[in-house]
Amino acid sequence: MENKRVRFIKRMLIVLPIILSFIAVILSALALWGIFDINRRLKSVSLNSYVEQTLVSNNYIVEEEEGKGDEARAGDDAAPSGETKDTQDHIKVYLTFDDGPSVNTEKILDILKKHNVKATFFVNGTVSQYPEYLALYKRITDEGNGIAMHSYSHKYEEIYSSEEAFEADLDKIHSLIYNETGVDSKVYRFPGGSGNTVSKVPMESFAKILHDRGYEYYDWNIYPGDRSGRSYPKDMIVSSILGNIYEYRSAIILLHDSDNHVTTVEALPEVIEGLLARDCEFCLMDENTPVIQQVAY
Repeated sequence: MENKRVRFIKRMLIVLPIILSFIAVILSALALWGIFDINRRLKSVSLNSYVEQTLVSNNYIVEEEEGKGDEARAGDDAAPSGETKDTQDHIKVYLTFDDGPSVNTEKILDILKKHNVKATFFVNGTVSQYPEYLALYKRITDEGNGIAMHSYSHKYEEIYSSEEAFEADLDKIHSLIYNETGVDSKVYRFPGGSGNTVSKVPMESFAKILHDRGYEYYDWNIYPGDRSGRSYPKDMIVSSILGNIYEYRSAIILLHDSDNHVTTVEALPEVIEGLLARDCEFCLMDENTPVIQQVAY
């Protein structure tokens, strides 16, 4: 009996370290995967905030390639020689909202209606996660506002992974808009802008896909930095827009209307009233709007 016990103990002394080592390897692998997954999700979230805030300053437009002509891309954006911004005719303002629809889209639509002005909403496929927002696509157009494409998923790592992935996402957002509103949208805004450095595929390839379909992409030339969401000060949004509006005769203003953009909603009445006081004309975007792009492909 004693010999059996000794043999069992000896076997355990041999087997137990092997079992413990195997468990340690599994736990290490799980820990590494957890770290990788956290980093992946943080990267996905942070890209949406980082790219639009750091890629382009408020008034940044990349110069047009030689031979294409400034007017082809900037429209009437530049003042005629000898004319100051303050002596120009009224300024054309294109108020745009990215990343909706959301609960804040409803509030923004209410504000626009109250002030009798229109805006263009660059929408995502939010309804895939929040079906309660489905009716907002149609409300946008029913109230005379513009609706345009800003990708379906808004996931940079998916949209920009290949031309095929970009086309699939483009088809989904175009179909969603058409099915819900009857609008055959031809206006697109790249997540992160046309000059983003996130894409593994040259952005020129995606621009060609858009142009082959008769679509045009637009960026912005006034951006108050509200992408950071509820933490961004309302007064900064107002001052960044009203303080820069005289820089342009055609101003495409980038704002956001996803769920966490509380201060954007709070700032909007003051922004609209300030623009109206400056005799700005609120315009809707379509494929004939003067083209403002970070990079022209």
